[in-house]
Order: sequence, then structure tokens, then C-alpha cells
Amino acid sequence: MSLVETEWLEKNLKKVKIIDCSWHMPSSKRNGHEEYNKKHIPGAIFFDLDKNSKKNTNLPHMLTDKKNWEKIVSDMGINQNDEIVVYDNSDVISSCRCWYNFIYFGHDPKIIHVLNGGFKKMVKRK
Repeated sequence: MSLVETEWLEKNLKKVKIIDCSWHMPSSKRNGHEEYNKKHIPGAIFFDLDKNSKKNTNLPHMLTDKKNWEKIVSDMGINQNDEIVVYDNSDVISSCRCWYNFIYFGHDPKIIHVLNGGFKKMVKRK
């Protein structure tokens, strides 16, 4: 996995696509999308892990099919050549699940990263 530090992200904000993939266990009574709407890294796009997973299964967060994945990514304004940094603000490190989706569907592993320390570390730098 390619981890990037908050310092690196600050220097490259305008060169990368940033994805917030915050997801929380239902018992936490937190909602990643609501939190994103209140505060996120500037320019970040929200990736809804529940919405962007396979629908016709009882298992949570299963990979969707390639056709649906391509639509999800296209709707987010992302293409195969975009360098991406994924982060989260959760205790379950949901950013890694999003990262895996991109790798699984063929995004170049050299240009898809996870932000080390996530949103919490980025906020502490400010």
C-alpha cells in the first residue's frame, strides 16, 4: 500500500483527486456523509462505501461489478490516469477498503494512496 503523509498531501493538493471514504459501524451513531458535509479536506469527493458496494447480497461492502464501478468512478469525475489520495475519519480504517476497490479494478497502484493518519492527522496540522 502506498501511504502518503499529510505534508506530502498539502504540497500536492492541486495535483491529486482526494476521496473521503469515512464509514462508521452502526453502533457508533456516526454518519460519514453527514460529517463530510460539515468538514472535509478541501476539494475532497465523498465515496459512500454502502452505496458503492454490491447491492444484491446480504454481505456488507462486497465489490460491485466492473460496469457499475466504471459508472461510480466516472460520476466522481475520476479517470484511470488520476493520482488519488483516499482518507477517512473513522475507527475502522474504511479508506483502505476504497483503496482496494481502485486496485482491484485496475487503477495503477503507484498513483492510488492512503493518507497516513487520515483526517484526524490532517486537522491536527492546521
